[in-house]
Amino acid sequence: MIRRRAHYNPLATSAAPRWYVVRSMHGSVLEARELAPGTNLLRAFLTAMLTWHHDGWEIGEFSSATATFFCTRDPERRMVSIDPHDPRDVPPYGGAHLGGCPTCGD
Repeated sequence: MIRRRAHYNPLATSAAPRWYVVRSMHGSVLEARELAPGTNLLRAFLTAMLTWHHDGWEIGEFSSATATFFCTRDPERRMVSIDPHDPRDVPPYGGAHLGGCPTCGD
């Protein structure tokens, strides 16, 4: 018997906050704003797509599985997403956050 994982839906309404993030194609965060807990994320995603399209951007590839879409207005390209974490927080890489301070022993 094959066990199947529950399907993850990044656009499902959540009790935790989410972030609307616009990035350049170099990964720089151009805009980030927090979406309140309980926000209809599917509506926010579709509204963002329509807004960018209305503003003259051509919508390219998109994925509701990753809550991301790309848009282009020559020569610029943007990646717009609904993220579960604040993009301005610097994530600790590897296990560095698990160890103590190497200089003071804490």
